[in-house]
Amino acid sequence: MFRTRAAWAAIGTTAALLLTGVPAAHAAEGAGTAEAAGTAEGQAPDVRWASSVSSDLGTLQVAVSSDSALTDIRAHIVSASTQQEVAVVEYDAFTLASGTAADGVWRTKQPLDLPALGSYDVRVEATDADGDRTVDNSAGSLAYYVAAVFEDVRPDRTEIDTDHREVRVDGTLKGRWPGTRELKPLADHRVDLDVDNWTENTVRTDAEGRFSGTVTVNDAVPVQAVYRHDTANPYVLYGESEPTPIGIRQVATRWTFQAPAEARTIDYGQQVTVTATLERETPQGWVPFEGQSGGVLYEASEGTHWASVGYFTTGADGKASVTHTPWETGTFRVASHSDDPFIAPASANSPEITVLRASVFTSFSATRAQEGGVHVEGAMDFPDGWTPGVIPVHIEHSRDGKRWTNLRTTEANWSGEGHAFSADLTDVRRGYFRARFEATESFRGAVSEVVKVGR
Repeated sequence: MFRTRAAWAAIGTTAALLLTGVPAAHAAEGAGTAEAAGTAEGQAPDVRWASSVSSDLGTLQVAVSSDSALTDIRAHIVSASTQQEVAVVEYDAFTLASGTAADGVWRTKQPLDLPALGSYDVRVEATDADGDRTVDNSAGSLAYYVAAVFEDVRPDRTEIDTDHREVRVDGTLKGRWPGTRELKPLADHRVDLDVDNWTENTVRTDAEGRFSGTVTVNDAVPVQAVYRHDTANPYVLYGESEPTPIGIRQVATRWTFQAPAEARTIDYGQQVTVTATLERETPQGWVPFEGQSGGVLYEASEGTHWASVGYFTTGADGKASVTHTPWETGTFRVASHSDDPFIAPASANSPEITVLRASVFTSFSATRAQEGGVHVEGAMDFPDGWTPGVIPVHIEHSRDGKRWTNLRTTEANWSGEGHAFSADLTDVRRGYFRARFEATESFRGAVSEVVKVGR
């Protein structure tokens, strides 16, 4: 049973003391005191805490543990501001919500019907089956407030772009009253419109609790309606809507190369100027994109070698240009990235640049051998500082110095001064002779001087 303070006043002070079981000597004790009376058979109950149910503020819950089942529990509801008792909740108004009768949480079957919103102290009396009894005058508190509840909160868009960053948020703010659980519109209340947990706009509700406002969103973040404590409405607690993620539609960008426009072969040490144009997509088509920053890498085709070539900011024509001396075959990679999340990054690789290192014959001779045939020898050099792993040298012969036939393939090896080679040709005696090194993926080919051997 639950009675208001007015009902208890009609019964009288003496009757009240008898019903509550509080000795007259302790009836005037202030909040913050507690007493326990145990019997020879056991210990008095322990009132661990008392509070509102967080999701149902008008419902009181009390946690009590004892060495035997609880047989009686009463809660006195006292105004925190006036210290006047406004209601008493009797045992039959409670039900065991969790745990056991000896160690459990008891809740009121219905929300309390108190005369006013606000904070209330809770004083609890508990008796167990052994007859042990506790009076706790500071068991906890009841938050008898209105809970803010948002309904139908929705943004007018869930995706923005660089030219459309405004989002309108509409919704309704209501309050759940603790005594009845009734939802009522909260008129003329402040509502914060948050973007990524930062308040960007504050609006007020109309007579039906409806609100509408616009926020500027500059990234892929959530928007949310929030009710925060307001001194003008002190009995309405914090509430928030579910956050709604806002996505970004980025501006598409692309690179096109003007130079090199096609694959090229260059000598080692030769410079290459790279020129590319950054464009952005618009309803009218692709247009040059000015003022965008980025960098250029040179990436080797073999392995994972790369080098930073330079940085740039595109001009009014969207162009970026750098000059570099490639060290081996590879491609230029141009990339742009904006701090503006509405601008998509872009990158592209140039056509391949094939870098060939030089090879040269430093000597070549062909002489008639005493035992017959022709003896040839010579040496090669690779002046760019790189050497092939294997150096095949083709010894060629011609009767007229115009049409050549490969007679022998030998290998040049390091001699201490150069890459030397030699061969004895037993099946020819006269004509024109030369040495040839065929081009590879990394080296240019080379041909020696021509030597004539007579009769």
